[in-house]
Amino acid sequence: MCVRTGEENKTWYRSDRFFTVGGEWYFTTREGQDVGPFLTRGAAVNGLGVYIRLMQDPKNGGVYAQKIVTQGLWQRTLFH
Repeated sequence: MCVRTGEENKTWYRSDRFFTVGGEWYFTTREGQDVGPFLTRGAAVNGLGVYIRLMQDPKNGGVYAQKIVTQGLWQRTLFH
């Protein structure tokens, strides 16, 4: 399996990135951050897509995405 630059090779376990708490949906990032809440699973799936595109943006998109996720601002910043 290919690993990302700067990460060591290890065994990965697959699990669903999406979960619900109290009727609200969340996704989990590779970095272990839970992001949400979203009203529906579909909205969480869309939110993850946006997060991944930002993380892959070579012009600091990843820095921006990480900042708003760790501050709990993801849902408010991008979807309201």
